Amino acid sequence: MGRKTINITFPFSETVNGGVFATNVTTEKALRDDLVALLTMKKGQRPMRSTLYSPIYDYIMDPLDTIALQRMEEDIRKKVEEFITQIEIQKIDFTVSPENNALNIKTIFTVSGLFGSEQVVEINIPLDETDEIGEEF
Repeated sequence: MGRKTINITFPFSETVNGGVFATNVTTEKALRDDLVALLTMKKGQRPMRSTLYSPIYDYIMDPLDTIALQRMEEDIRKKVEEFITQIEIQKIDFTVSPENNALNIKTIFTVSGLFGSEQVVEINIPLDETDEIGEEF
């Protein structure tokens, strides 16, 4: 009998272990991948769930001053609370890097019920739409 899986890893990767995509077998990894997917999802990518998208892209073309970053943080927290209720965000750090044309977002979180160990997800969002999203774990 095969391993029990929770969801597909994100970013997607191939597997040779009885399926097309690699899968997660732990709740921590599954929730971490869910967070990365949510933070990088643009409006319209989930047609039947029109509210499932990242609020980050609403701010990319605006000046990323203190007020905009505070609003973005509030919106991110609301989306995570709405769609990934098991995650408790501890802190979100933003670093705007005009020379690299990127916004780095470092999210520190814990998973409810899993002894409170902190995890970090770091993503780089391009400040223009021509670049691809980069992420670090």
